[in-house]
Amino acid sequence: MDNLFVQLGLSKKESKIFLELISLGASPVSVWAKSSGINRSSMYVILERLLSEGLVTTFNHKGILHVQAISMAEIPAILYDKETMVKKTRDLFISNLPNLQKLEKTHNIKPKVRFFEGKSRVETMYEEVIKEKSFKAFFHPERVKASMPEYFHKIPQALKSNGGKAKELLIKCKEAEEYINLYQSDKHEIVLLPRTITFSSDTIITKQKIYLVGYSTSDVVGTEIWNQELAETQSILFDMIWSSVGSHKIPKII
Repeated sequence: MDNLFVQLGLSKKESKIFLELISLGASPVSVWAKSSGINRSSMYVILERLLSEGLVTTFNHKGILHVQAISMAEIPAILYDKETMVKKTRDLFISNLPNLQKLEKTHNIKPKVRFFEGKSRVETMYEEVIKEKSFKAFFHPERVKASMPEYFHKIPQALKSNGGKAKELLIKCKEAEEYINLYQSDKHEIVLLPRTITFSSDTIITKQKIYLVGYSTSDVVGTEIWNQELAETQSILFDMIWSSVGSHKIPKII
């Protein structure tokens, strides 16, 4: 039966652990981990995966984090959403294939890469982002506000001050609604991704660079890739996704 959930992008191990949660019902993470025969630290990694796939929800009861599988009746809708998104992305990819092929080079691409570990180092990287006149980004407002709250405001404020432009795809959350209300404009376009889509890292794409930021419960890490060909490819892929979800654009909240 665990193979059913492999179709949702889970590994066999993750599928078995998800089935264990279905059997248990709403449970503390510690109980779920013990019943599944894995340690708690590994369980939190799997929990993030299941949350990202929209298969579980969490809540606090008497100060203890509990996890609950979604209703099995919701699974067909999740599969339908995934199939629809894959079809739209495939069609967009095919229509943009000539542009992507133009970006292919016969020589080896040798990007310049820099790594940033820890909050203070990632702040240095974000200061480079602030200097950019335009960018496109996949953005998780909840994670940024929790880990580096000053840049939740500093980057869009600097963009507005410099007269720059941006397009951002946001994970749905209350922080996203706050961000839209504060910063959406004709020059700073914002679209919310469908509720079933989430991710654990941010990607910022500029004309010549790609910035990647990963957030965990205890640390922040960043990577800067300086290569125009890679940045152009990522920009085209971003535009494909933007086109497929652009109809979900949310008006500024008054």
